[in-house]
Amino acid sequence: MTTPLPVRPGDDSCWNRIGVRGDHTCPELAKVTHCHNCPIFASAGRRFLDAPSPAGYLDEWTERLAAPVDTDDRETLSVILFQIRGEWLALPVTVMVEVTHLRPIRRVPHRGGLLAGLVNIRGELLLSVRFDQLLGLGTMAPTSDEKLARHLVIRKAADTWAFAVEAVDRVHRIPASTIDPLPPTVARAASRLTRGVFQHQGKAVGLIDEQRFFQALRERVR
Repeated sequence: MTTPLPVRPGDDSCWNRIGVRGDHTCPELAKVTHCHNCPIFASAGRRFLDAPSPAGYLDEWTERLAAPVDTDDRETLSVILFQIRGEWLALPVTVMVEVTHLRPIRRVPHRGGLLAGLVNIRGELLLSVRFDQLLGLGTMAPTSDEKLARHLVIRKAADTWAFAVEAVDRVHRIPASTIDPLPPTVARAASRLTRGVFQHQGKAVGLIDEQRFFQALRERVR
């Protein structure tokens, strides 16, 4: 495939005068159909590609490619924020499947603790867990209107879980540099499952460690 040549003001090349970009009077057009198929055009294309780079072109790109990458603005984490027992928490969107209205939970006979029961999400029965108990937040009172409650569905590999929350915020991109270590006052259960904490719109948000969270569910519920 030949390389199209740029049209420059004042360019009197044959394809601009009598070719497809000109008045179409070139006698060779009947044979080649288009200037791109003409040996003259192909020869000019090779000369164009073989021409030396403009002064400073290689030095400029060498400097650009050699410059260190500024990772501060690129290392961000997409998370979804939600509220449980008055606490704002976040999970990476990579494990989020769906946010839906609060659904009725069917209790499982002879099962309790962290397992709240079964919930029907779009015709699929999922295990609903008590996220607040897993984090040791069971003694705190809810603060949000029940009408705002939602069910969150999360999945990692073959594990799918649902849990009820008081409220859900939208997805946010959080710079990694703004995530701080947990303060020592955080409950032990929460500290084991939380990667850190960050500030968002005047509130402290705990970032859940999804690896430990799913592992804890597998070990303590099933």
